[in-house]
Amino acid sequence: MKFPFVLIEELTPRQQDRFHRHMNSDRSGWHRKWTESIWRRHQDPANAALSGWKHPGDRRRRLIHFYDEYDLDGRSFVLRNAYLSLNLTSVDEEVGPYWEAIHASLAFGGWKMSGWKSGFEEWRRGDLVAAMRLWPTHPEDERRGNALPPTHQHLEFRVQTAAYELPDGLIERPWRWFYDVGLRAILPKGSPTMVEPEQIVEHLPAQLELGCGPSTEAGIPHLSTLHKIYGVSKADFSFVFRAEEDSILGLFSTPEEKYREMTAIYRACIVAEPTPFYRQAHDLWRRRWFVGPFITNNFDCLCAEAGVDEMSLRRYDTEPYFTCMKDSLLRQIEFDPRAKSLLVIGVHADRRLAQIRARELGLRVIFIDPERYIAPDGSAIPYPVEAPQNQDLFVRLPAGEAMARLHAALGQDAAPVAANVAAPVT
Repeated sequence: MKFPFVLIEELTPRQQDRFHRHMNSDRSGWHRKWTESIWRRHQDPANAALSGWKHPGDRRRRLIHFYDEYDLDGRSFVLRNAYLSLNLTSVDEEVGPYWEAIHASLAFGGWKMSGWKSGFEEWRRGDLVAAMRLWPTHPEDERRGNALPPTHQHLEFRVQTAAYELPDGLIERPWRWFYDVGLRAILPKGSPTMVEPEQIVEHLPAQLELGCGPSTEAGIPHLSTLHKIYGVSKADFSFVFRAEEDSILGLFSTPEEKYREMTAIYRACIVAEPTPFYRQAHDLWRRRWFVGPFITNNFDCLCAEAGVDEMSLRRYDTEPYFTCMKDSLLRQIEFDPRAKSLLVIGVHADRRLAQIRARELGLRVIFIDPERYIAPDGSAIPYPVEAPQNQDLFVRLPAGEAMARLHAALGQDAAPVAANVAAPVT
């Protein structure tokens, strides 16, 4: 397989400009030329319904981590470098078939074994290098005194472009997140008050936290599609621990096809255009009804393209989650002091600590969410907000419809509230 891997043969001048100004930039706190995700799935009594935990001896675990570099090569949008690791802890009778399935996929995909390095088998296919080994207990577990049951063993593999210079500590990063962040606590679900978009006006100015709802309206695939692509979970959200359920093994059998699947969401990001939602949100931000940077887990650059400052939460090179997040100058990130509320649009679970912190500071938390999304086949899939609280407000509408109504309620010439008089930080 050859890298750089071409994703779009020729970008328009406008799309090239978007890459240079927004994707090849760390203004949001995260340099989006490099994309990264870590998924942690492990058995615990708290997630027994999804993980299959039945007794203390159930210690299955799956850590998935990727760190990819996007770039321009002439006028082409390319994946310049790629890195992916899988750390699987499971019972012997599942690890053995996993190991065999990987080797069968390597043979099918035309990989050639190139030798051994530090106990890892190494395989090569063009510009890609794969390394894998079995451990009775992984060194990261040993270092923390976490012994596996005698019925378990650990399988690790890494796939990356040759000579990719990874940041210091990158390989250990999923372990730090597994141990330092731990199993995220889920608040009991409350009973928020249902309101209409126009009723949000009395709680402005607001700071916004954006999830993927506005992005999907712009034609960008729902983030949950990555769970299927990377084998994070099955359609019913239960965890993947067996080789026959793991779609990531396509990386060995058909790597070109798999990388095209894994990069589809980023191809969509580079060509997507801001929708009326973003234009209206920018107008309310410009007029100071919305304050501070938009807090976001998104990587599509649509806020930046619309002219709004962003603060990215999709970072794994800093302290875990919102309340410990620091900017590039290591300053603690807090809410804009002018905000009376946190307006949460399309955020369901992963970054909810921003909402917890907002409540601690006395901000009203307001959700805008239809609690469903549309699958590629056009069907509606229920997707409830995980843990709204009794004191929260809730608008059960799609992002675009709710923002249009809120924007209309404020009018073109409506003055911002007196407490919101400072100009936005740009």
